[in-house]
Amino acid sequence: MNPFTVQTIFLFYSALSFLSATLIGALFWKRKDRSAKLWLWGCLLTSIATAITAHRNNIPLTISYSLMVSFEALSILLFSESLKRLAVSQAEVKLSLLTFIIPSTLFLVIEFARQIGGGEITPAISALTTSTFVIANVFCLYQTVQVKKEFENEIFFNFLSIFFGVVITLYLVRIFIIASGYSSHSFDIQTLNVITWFGLLLFGAIRNLAYIVLRLHMGFTEHTRLNSMNLRLSDVLDERNEMILSLQKLNRSASINALASTISHEINQPLGASRLNAQFAEMKLESDPGNVSLLKELIKSILEDINRASTIVKNLSRLSSNQNNSVAHVNLAESINQVIEISKGKLRSSKTTIELNCASHYQINVNVSEWQQVLINLINNAIDALDEADIGHKKIEICAKQEGKTIKISIQDNGHGIAAGQETKIFDLMVSNKEAGSGIGLWLSKTIINRFGGEISAHNTSDGGACFVIELPKA
Repeated sequence: MNPFTVQTIFLFYSALSFLSATLIGALFWKRKDRSAKLWLWGCLLTSIATAITAHRNNIPLTISYSLMVSFEALSILLFSESLKRLAVSQAEVKLSLLTFIIPSTLFLVIEFARQIGGGEITPAISALTTSTFVIANVFCLYQTVQVKKEFENEIFFNFLSIFFGVVITLYLVRIFIIASGYSSHSFDIQTLNVITWFGLLLFGAIRNLAYIVLRLHMGFTEHTRLNSMNLRLSDVLDERNEMILSLQKLNRSASINALASTISHEINQPLGASRLNAQFAEMKLESDPGNVSLLKELIKSILEDINRASTIVKNLSRLSSNQNNSVAHVNLAESINQVIEISKGKLRSSKTTIELNCASHYQINVNVSEWQQVLINLINNAIDALDEADIGHKKIEICAKQEGKTIKISIQDNGHGIAAGQETKIFDLMVSNKEAGSGIGLWLSKTIINRFGGEISAHNTSDGGACFVIELPKA
């Protein structure tokens, strides 16, 4: 046999290990994957160790043997640490101290044994080195068996387990060869020695390839899982949006029902006045048909009452329907005044005054129906709170001001305020401070405002009342 057969095997394995490191580096470039990085470093150390060991006849043994076998032991232990980090629970765990203690101890023991043995590599040193490789591969086998429990598809982990098992067996054969005196030197060209090293390096190369295939498979599986999760998340979001729309309709109906009696009163007033004016005009036509100016005044009054009733119905219709979900420029003052007009009956019956301080040019980007639903929620809540407070002069103040690119709208009452510690909780779903409250209104208001890119918050004022603050981007 060619005397360089074993060295050639070592050099070939060194090249394959370097190629494996290159592939792993390319696959996981700029990715924070600790398992891949550890396996890459293991491959590089193996490549360096086997290449230098193959030329140890020309390099001092302290470097070419003692240091290189320590590197090889370290590389196998790094493979073990790499496999451990495939487990989710171990991904960020620090390296075990044994990973560095075992190779360092091996280096010191070999150097000590060499010094007392005349500086040569004795069979005992070779047996010690090979035994260390056995222990390191047992660690790898153990980690492979442990980690595969976290994965449904265990086929690649089973392959790795087999490779580590075969490598351990071949190293044990190598120890037997040394102990029997058949071949104590690694580069001996004895047939069994060459076959053993060829098997070790062959299965080592396959092991690295198996790890790369395993990681590709895991990446494909993760990609499939994420796609499935995205589809499920999309379905959940669709269901959530449908739920919000249903709650909006429910809340809108509840808000309108709360105003129903006062709205009917508001509409009946102009209709009743129109009827009286029409009856009076009919009577005048019979008794004094020539009095055109009086008839004009009566007709004008009737038209004003009809327009008033029409405005109330129009505003109520806008609030109660949401057929158009589009967002558009909305005049802030005008949208608030429309809600105040709808609420006038309830405000009057509650003996509550309302004041609006808002510049006429303020514009916001909202869906007008949803935006007015938020306003009606807050105004209704303020009226109910003032009724419970049972105070003399009930007042609601709505104030809007621009701060940079944001318009801040505050709705403040002079009631008893919000219970301590409830300032943020009142926006949670199914949480209400009212006995008959549904716990939907404020949560829905927050959802709507957030969808418009704004924020809503609540706090108590210095005089004890509640203040709700809405911040929206200006149009």
